[in-house]
Amino acid sequence: LQQLSDEFGDSICCLVTEPYLGGGGSLHPQPEYLQLLQQFCREHNALFILDEIQANFGRTGTLFAYSSYGVEPDVVCLGKGLGNGVPVSAAVGAAEVIDCLGYGEGSDTWSANPMSTAGVLATLDEFAAEDIIAQGQAVSRVLQEGLLKLLETGVIAHVRGEGCVWGIECQEVGNRSAEQIANECVRAAYLGDEQGFAIHLLGPLAGRVIRISPPLTTPVGELREHLEALFRIFTRVAQG
Repeated sequence: LQQLSDEFGDSICCLVTEPYLGGGGSLHPQPEYLQLLQQFCREHNALFILDEIQANFGRTGTLFAYSSYGVEPDVVCLGKGLGNGVPVSAAVGAAEVIDCLGYGEGSDTWSANPMSTAGVLATLDEFAAEDIIAQGQAVSRVLQEGLLKLLETGVIAHVRGEGCVWGIECQEVGNRSAEQIANECVRAAYLGDEQGFAIHLLGPLAGRVIRISPPLTTPVGELREHLEALFRIFTRVAQG
């Protein structure tokens, strides 16, 4: 960052980052990392923009991810969970930033789409009526416990994440590479076990990382059953 500052000086207008790297391998930095980025922006009069399109609305355990990282972005990008499955996006931020936009400058072809807007309103109503965040936190505790147990199967090297978004990194087993193991795990989970449990997993990301990201409202008992099934399936993969 300092090298960029030395090279480009005041022409740097903003820094855009995600609170965690999702598709690149589910990498979750320490809060101090984001705090350093924010400090750099403040010192160089640049906007600190946080892309929470994936992380917003409880995915990391709080309504907005930044609230648990000790930062206050100038602009936050929202989406995905904001519409609960309905395609939608939004950017919110400090008044002194948003007010710089002239009439129509923040608009696009699909602005104020009626269906998307209805989806957002329904999502907001549900969050207001039910304690979705608390439900997600309960799911997170069970999820973390079950995923850490997968380390005992012999196919998982690392478990990392927060809230209801986790990544499990596969490892080499015998003459099978970590990438091969990851693909075998995804395929085996999709086909299911002898008890009829089948699980659709997202991945592998970055070659060897499998994403585990259930809905915040997943029934805890159902989640435990599927985590136990995942343990059985991965153990079978380890045995070849």
